[in-house]
Amino acid sequence: MVVVIETYFMEHLVRCPLDFQLKFRKIYQQLKVAEDPLEIQGIRFYKKGKYKIFIDNSRIAMKVKGDTATIGQFLHNEFYSFED
Repeated sequence: MVVVIETYFMEHLVRCPLDFQLKFRKIYQQLKVAEDPLEIQGIRFYKKGKYKIFIDNSRIAMKVKGDTATIGQFLHNEFYSFED
């Protein structure tokens, strides 16, 4: 599967702790070789073509169209604060 990561998401991911980034990287690597996103632990179906990635207490939006998965934005980022 081809995995596309939006710039907006990356801007927020780099502010997360290294442990969280490593957990995301693991899911990213698994997505690249998976045929179906539901094969991966931590990914749940939301509605047609849309999935949620769960890492700790954070949720990340993902769209799948054909053989391409697009990771777009955090739905909830436990590490985000208004002071950043």
